[in-house]
Amino acid sequence: MQNILKSLLKHFLMLIVIYLLHLQIYMIMNMNFFNEIKLFINENYDGNVNINMIFDDACANILIPEKNIIFMAVPLPVTNFDDSQKMLFQNLSIAAEKQNLQLIIICEDRWITKKDVVCWRILSHLGKFVRIHGRLCEIRRVTKIQANEFLLQNHLYDSPQAKYKYGLFYKNQLVAVATFSGGRPVVRNGTTYRSYELVRFANYRNYSVRGGIGKLVSHFIAEQNPDDIMSYADVDWSAGQSYAKLGFKFIEYTEPQKFYIDIKTCQRYYPKKIPQYIIDKFSQQSLPLDNFLSKHDIFTIYNSGNKKYLLKLK
Repeated sequence: MQNILKSLLKHFLMLIVIYLLHLQIYMIMNMNFFNEIKLFINENYDGNVNINMIFDDACANILIPEKNIIFMAVPLPVTNFDDSQKMLFQNLSIAAEKQNLQLIIICEDRWITKKDVVCWRILSHLGKFVRIHGRLCEIRRVTKIQANEFLLQNHLYDSPQAKYKYGLFYKNQLVAVATFSGGRPVVRNGTTYRSYELVRFANYRNYSVRGGIGKLVSHFIAEQNPDDIMSYADVDWSAGQSYAKLGFKFIEYTEPQKFYIDIKTCQRYYPKKIPQYIIDKFSQQSLPLDNFLSKHDIFTIYNSGNKKYLLKLK
């Protein structure tokens, strides 16, 4: 088994080197960032941990053979990703999956700004968490404020608008939240379906509610009677196993999302949510947006995209 894993790892690392050489991404690795991740894993995991540095320290990989997981530490960008590079991390994730490995992307800005959540996600993948059974939890509606505060503390991304918000409570403590969109008509094969989206789901950090997401989805179905539910798995962190277990079917990969990262503050911006004061400065000059932002140490990067899933109910 160990020889097989070594062979798979060697093949996978060769793919990474080829991609990086071809795309000419010359990023300087912040060793403090990588060493902090390595130290955290070593302190919290007793199994084998293999460290692999590639491409002249541009990226670092931590292989957990018993879990078939590779954590990739991605430093802050010092040049812009262009359109030819946007598929990099998604292609690497797909290549890893073909080798029965899961690639997890840990970007330095997330490590700095959401370190607690990132550490919990790492521990979760290592099987280090407090397990609570969903049958011991009570489902309640939660307010927008409750949902937003919980997701802000326990999810890597923001808390977008959602019509329906549910919480799982264990001994009166909120331990999981799921939010759903309102229904909208979607035409498939000439038939109109009332489709909803599972927008966000998160457990309370350091906890895993066994069957929790299934319990919340079942409750939502009983209350709203949807024709189908769609959702997205963040490929940076998830292979989508929890959706598959609930009967969701994989539909497609979405295109990687473009972000702007201010390397001085580690603030991450969606292209449509760049602060107005930056847009005002941009409008007063003639450079293209990406070039203007890079002059102010704000660089582009792409994530791995999402896996789109659909649960057909009718």
